[in-house]
Parts: sequence; C-alpha cells; structure tokens
Amino acid sequence: MSIRQNAVLEAIERWTTASIIDQETADRLRSAESKHDLAVTARISQYVLATSGAAVLLIAGGVFLEWAWPALDDVSRTITLAGTGVAVTAGGITLEVRGRWAPSSFALQLAGVGLLLTAYVWSERAWADQSLQAMIFGGSALVAPAALVWRSIKSRNALLPGIHFAAGLGFLAIFLDRSTPLSGDSIIWVLDAVLVLATMILGRLLSAGPEYGGKDWALNAFITSMGAGFVLVTLTATGPLGMEDPMLALDAWWALAVGLTVCGLAVETAPADRDGLQYLLALEVLGWIPLGMATARESLNQGPGLATLMVSGVAIAAYLYADRSGYTPVLAAAAIAFVLPIWAWAVEAGGATGGIAALTLTAGVLFWAAGRRGSAEAT
Repeated sequence: MSIRQNAVLEAIERWTTASIIDQETADRLRSAESKHDLAVTARISQYVLATSGAAVLLIAGGVFLEWAWPALDDVSRTITLAGTGVAVTAGGITLEVRGRWAPSSFALQLAGVGLLLTAYVWSERAWADQSLQAMIFGGSALVAPAALVWRSIKSRNALLPGIHFAAGLGFLAIFLDRSTPLSGDSIIWVLDAVLVLATMILGRLLSAGPEYGGKDWALNAFITSMGAGFVLVTLTATGPLGMEDPMLALDAWWALAVGLTVCGLAVETAPADRDGLQYLLALEVLGWIPLGMATARESLNQGPGLATLMVSGVAIAAYLYADRSGYTPVLAAAAIAFVLPIWAWAVEAGGATGGIAALTLTAGVLFWAAGRRGSAEAT
C-alpha cells in the first residue's frame, strides 16, 4: 500500500467515524481507491520495464557499434548514429499513440534523442566546422528539437517537452559551433538568452491561472529550465565572465529559481501544478545545503559557523513559509536543511562530545517548538 493510498483510506475512515459519509459510500470509495492504486502501481512497473528496455537497447547498440566501428570511417559513423537515433525516435513516436505503450514510447524517444546528440557531436570528426556538409548537418540540429518539442506539445505530453527543450539547448550549441563563426563564449551567451526567454514564457504560462488550458507540460519544462540554468550559469561564470569561483553566480540563479517558484505557488493554479511546484521548492531548499556551505567556505573563506548560519537560516525561513502554507514536502526539506549543517558544524567545531551536546540542545528546542505548535486534537 502506497503512502498516498494509506492517507486516503485514513481520511475515509475519519469521515465515516464523523458521519460525514455513510458506510456504503465509504466502501465504494475504498474500492475505487484500491483500483486506482493498482493502476498506478502497474504504470510505475511499466516505466521501470521500459527504462530497462531502453538501457538494454543502448547496450545492444553499443555492442553493434563496437563490432562495426572499426570498419567505418567518421562520416559513416556519424550517419549510422544519426540514422539509428532517427529510427529509435520514430519508433517511440509510433508507440506513443497507443496509451498502453506510453512508457516504452517515452524511453525510446529519450534514447533516440541521446543517439542524435551523440551523432552531432561525432560529426566534428567527419566534417570541418563551417564546411558545407557541417552547415547542412548542423542546420538539421535546429530542426530536430524544434519538431520534437512542437509535436510533444501538440500531443499534450506532460513530460517530453521539457526534456526536448533541455536537449534542444545542446542541439543549438552544436548548430552554432558547426555552422557559424561564433566563439565558445558567444555561444554560451546565446544559450543564456534562449534560456532566459524560455523561462519567462514558461513562467507566464504558469501564472496565467486555470483559464489557460493545455499547459500541463509547462510545469515540467519550467523545472527542466531551472535545472539547465545551473549548468549554463556555471559555464557563463567560468567562461565569458572569467570567474574562478562560480558559487556566487549559482547562488544568484538559485535565488531567482526560488523566487519564481514561490511566485508560481502564489498564483491560483491547478492542483497538479501546485503539487509539482511544492516538490520543486523542496528540491531547491535541499539544493541550498551544498550551495550555501560551499559559498561560505570557498567563496567567502569562512568557517563552519557562517555556513551553518546561512543554510539553517534559509531552512528556518522555508519552514515558516511551508508551515503557514501547508506544504509538507517543503517542511521535510527544511528540516533536513536545518539539521545537516548543525551536525557538520558541531562535529567539526567541538568533536564528538561537542556534537552530541549541540545536537541534544537543538533537539530539545525542536521538541519544545513542536509542543507549542501542536494541539491536543491533532495526532
């Protein structure tokens, strides 16, 4: 029995005890929930099997390439990789129209995109940059992700548009590298501009409220863009900006990501979007643990005391916000972010004995706060 199903059954039991619903209604609800939970479990099993199948397919492709690779030149290798990627992606799209085969379809499409990216990267060995062949092949790197994103949005797929967008940044980088005279730093700036523009558009879609239909994919694409941003911020800081330490730049992007997530939660959205944003905010709170500690120690050259203050301070703010709003995932993340730096500081500053004393004191404060926050009615 899943945690979610257990919570639903407990709620049904409370409603029955409080005479909110009768026994017959409760039995029907339990039966419907049991069927739904079985369907969810079956779907998860499908995704596990499909992902395993995609991995085996990639392994089979690797074995084939290991056998055939020595006999092929670089052009043939590029064409083989690209053709295989197109075939695998097309097979996944064909399966997508059958709802029963959706997990296999997604896995195949992801594997196909990975093969296509590999082909474009390998093409540098086949043709020189800005040659006619490189420009034609590089130009197709723009068509592939655009077509995949458009198709997945039109098919109202909630997962693939975000993944295709992230892959599209890689395709765009390859196109600019193969087909234009832009330097590496200039390419990074272009990618930054595309990411910022896409994030603004996705944020606008999410803030449009329930009246905007067909945006199930926007949340996942927004989450993907936030993750891609950390990669691009690192590349921008260490590349065009020439920063030896990118931590402050990463902190700024983290703050922007948190701000956008909180703004999204403040807007009236569909329950699924709200749940997704809660988990995104929880991940961002957890992400602050390594970011905050690295910033204090590496960028600011301070000891564990400041690192603990920075991370635990954010954790307290996150807890207060989540407690007021009722966001359980964020509450759990805030608790972890509060405890871990205190434990690290206590052990480093005072040894095992000091750590035990500090943690015991912290636990006492937390128990006191829990008693003050709770009520006799809630259990």
